[in-house]
Amino acid sequence: MLTFKDYDRFCRADPVFYDRPERYPDAGERLAAARRLVPEGWTRGEAGWWVTLRPGKETGPGQGWQIHVSVTLPEVVRAVEIVWGYCIERRLPFDFVRSRAAARELNGDRADRLTGGRLITVHVDGEDELARILPELGALLDGLTGPYVLGGLRHGPGPLYVRYGSRDGRMCPDGEGELVPALLTPDGTLVPEPRRPVFSPPDWLKLPEVLRPDLEALHAAPAGEFPYRVERALGLGNGGGTYRAVDLRTGNPVLLREARPHAGLDLRGEDAVTRLGRQRSALERLAGLECVPRLVDQRTYAEHHFLAEEFIEGRTLLQAASAAFPLTSAERAAREAGSYTTWALGVLERIGRALAAVQGRGLRLGELPPKNVVLRPDGRVALVGFASATGLHDTRPAAPGEPGFSVPPGCRGPEAVRHLLDCLRLWLFLPVPWRDPAKLHTLVAAVTRYYPVPPGFGPALVHGLWPADRPAEPDRAGALLTADPPDWPALRTALVQGIHACATPDREDRLFPGTPNGRTLIGGYPLGYGAAGVLYALHRAGADVPEPYTAWLAAATARDRRPRAGLFDGLHGAALTLDLLGRREAARELLDRCLAMDERAFTFDLAGGRAGIALTLLHFAAATGDTALHDAALRMAADLAEAVEEGPLPGRPGRPAPYGLLHGATGIALFFLRLYEECGERRFLELADRAVRLDLGRLRTLPDGHVALFDGSAHLPYLHGGSAGLAFVLRDLLRHRPDGQRAEVLARIRRTCDAVYVRNAGLLRGRSGSVAVLAALDDPADRPALLRQIRLLSWHAQSFRGHLAFPGFRALRLSADLATGSAGVLLALSSAFERTGPVLPFLDPKGGERRVGNPGAAGDGGGDPRPVAV
Repeated sequence: MLTFKDYDRFCRADPVFYDRPERYPDAGERLAAARRLVPEGWTRGEAGWWVTLRPGKETGPGQGWQIHVSVTLPEVVRAVEIVWGYCIERRLPFDFVRSRAAARELNGDRADRLTGGRLITVHVDGEDELARILPELGALLDGLTGPYVLGGLRHGPGPLYVRYGSRDGRMCPDGEGELVPALLTPDGTLVPEPRRPVFSPPDWLKLPEVLRPDLEALHAAPAGEFPYRVERALGLGNGGGTYRAVDLRTGNPVLLREARPHAGLDLRGEDAVTRLGRQRSALERLAGLECVPRLVDQRTYAEHHFLAEEFIEGRTLLQAASAAFPLTSAERAAREAGSYTTWALGVLERIGRALAAVQGRGLRLGELPPKNVVLRPDGRVALVGFASATGLHDTRPAAPGEPGFSVPPGCRGPEAVRHLLDCLRLWLFLPVPWRDPAKLHTLVAAVTRYYPVPPGFGPALVHGLWPADRPAEPDRAGALLTADPPDWPALRTALVQGIHACATPDREDRLFPGTPNGRTLIGGYPLGYGAAGVLYALHRAGADVPEPYTAWLAAATARDRRPRAGLFDGLHGAALTLDLLGRREAARELLDRCLAMDERAFTFDLAGGRAGIALTLLHFAAATGDTALHDAALRMAADLAEAVEEGPLPGRPGRPAPYGLLHGATGIALFFLRLYEECGERRFLELADRAVRLDLGRLRTLPDGHVALFDGSAHLPYLHGGSAGLAFVLRDLLRHRPDGQRAEVLARIRRTCDAVYVRNAGLLRGRSGSVAVLAALDDPADRPALLRQIRLLSWHAQSFRGHLAFPGFRALRLSADLATGSAGVLLALSSAFERTGPVLPFLDPKGGERRVGNPGAAGDGGGDPRPVAV
């Protein structure tokens, strides 16, 4: 699963939307070599952050030894010029980073740890060439230093690192289903490149003799003493890690901070070692304060820098607030909001005193995220993490910049303290990320509505967080959703126009901005997170789908050289969307292209596996009369039946069995339900029943009475993989097979969909999924809850070029995709107001999949604005 730091990388290139990190605007910092004309006979290209140069048109071996050159930011230009001259003269293929900004990003603290430091790569053809190049290039680069390349073997004391890797772009799925660079084994099998932070060449390779001294040096015991035993990692970044450890000299627990030299650069170019030094200086300056951990030790070991601090026992503010937060349901809010308010205001007062004590020693913090506040068992507050600590008169923002918890430019000591406290005040009562200051009106109004805060608390909070250079303005986006009664035509117009406003048909990699759904995956054509899902939503809502959009989708699937099968993740969802848009011939061509991949679909799920593929085949079999497609779906049904009868679906090593609608047994149950409804064979209904029982067994009832699906570590209420995803299957099973206990489960799922606080707005893992479920179940008793959920979308609504837009997953940037962004919100709202068919393909039985409205009405969304469910 993607971490916060993974999402953060996709926030670098664009201030509004998630985007590929390599689209970072660095034209002003491009290296001269990146603009230079290549010699005759050479081929130049760009791939991600790198410029690639190849002698001639032949690409050479598909995999082999690679030499990475790792240097510091000031030495990038010199190193690139040296490698350029060396490789051009000897006709060696090589890659180099395109700019200083790109070099900084690749070595940033939130960069991929396993690509950090690989600023220049020389591709080597065989062991003899490796043995010749290493000493020659090492002599030319002697004296240069850089961050250690994790996963590489360092050659000598210089900046050269060696690893064995892919070079021709071959890909295969990794353990999490994401496509990654692949190696070809001697027997012709594609396997993922190793993604480990230690040197690990393929086991079928013999280590070249030139590398033996380097491997011996790697395995040699480091000089010096390291009197700590690490118990567990608390956080890992490209610049190092944070660990809970034991001091072997005393037996006491310590917090151990690690910093790698020249790695983990921030926006100022400062590395992790510099920040660790700032942490040490702050702890020394603050020594004796009870709100600050005691400095235990500092040392360098194996070229890494370490700082040992007193381990503060207790819970972070993040953990404590998450456990006590009362807005999970209206009933719990009414019961616990008063006591929570008392507790939160008391904690804030103690944090304020701690910040005042730090200020009294002449320091101000540039950021204070909730994870950096620890509540001791006796209630006292401790602050941890002082890498952003600077002098009181420093007005710069924090370079790491924790979103939502950093001081803005221009804040000195007292102003910084007030701002950090205001950030925590809003977060403690309503942890909804916001970027537009206009959203403060809506969020603070919700705080004063749900909590008995003191008089003047709300206006003071708005005043404290409002930017000094920003004129006052209302939350127009939120007002669209809180109107009484809701103006659906206006909502639909604003949403559709917002989607059109962010379209980029000139880009080949994306038609609409979306949320990343993998370490390297964003945009593209798939239904879940790409263009097909947005066009599906526009079509279902009765809005105009311009021909250039449809043409883009068809062209994107055609140029995909490494397509994947699957309804949400691959070509099948694009084929279905093209068919719904009236491009039957193009859809069939795409489906024929999929047939060779269908048998290689190893997973059973709805998102990218056999359940989703088989449902798509059933659709096309019914639409075209092609019995071969129906037969193919039945063959998959046999495999799915075997998987269901054997019990829990197989999971990946170290992971729980797949669960929920998109990846678990609920999606398989959906397929068997639709198969039963088509052919009437009782065995398919039995299989649907058996499949759904696998996920029903993982339902848990929470203290507030809500039900959630337990994935092994968290309780999930969402459509994607939680209890809400069960609602559609249970609804249809109950039509065919009434059951009092399951009817009660469905009733509890309905109540769960009326939560007060939901972090995200999206369809699959957010509030829009609750709107969709309540609208689909259409119980008259739920209509007040449905209206509440629609109005609570105002917490998330934002403006883009004057139109309505929504943030993607984690709410760091806007998104238009089906899974997390505006397209999913549009589908949920249209299902609530107009019954426009299933919010996801095949969720409704045949007959429920119908369109309304005039699809040719451009701009205003078209359609009859009559309210149905609301």
